[in-house]
Amino acid sequence: MKASILTPNGLVFEGDVEGLKMPGVKGSFEVLKDHDRLVSLLETGKMVIKTREKIHSYAVTGGFAEINDNVITVMAEEALRSDEIDLKAEEEKKQQLEKKIKKLLLDSPEREQAEREHYLVMNRIAVARS
Repeated sequence: MKASILTPNGLVFEGDVEGLKMPGVKGSFEVLKDHDRLVSLLETGKMVIKTREKIHSYAVTGGFAEINDNVITVMAEEALRSDEIDLKAEEEKKQQLEKKIKKLLLDSPEREQAEREHYLVMNRIAVARS
């Protein structure tokens, strides 16, 4: 199978894969050879790409996946490979965001944004540690 992972910043991955596991909005799912046609929305989570040589893990933020004739195309808002994530920097961001959230009003737009950022940081930390 062929797979391409794209973000607004460009191509993140392209190559032959044996399988690809993704965080769909209705739950995680895996695509193997000869999978039926499918278009699925993705949510924030961990994406795992299995090639013959290696298993790659990515922190993915939203997007969608299309599977058609053994070609997988993923369009994501963000896709960071686990070994490219700066764990120390993400843990510092987590601490800063937690302090910020405590100071903000419960229903303020600023708190909602900080909580969203915190959720994304926590995903990157989880993927970096895996």
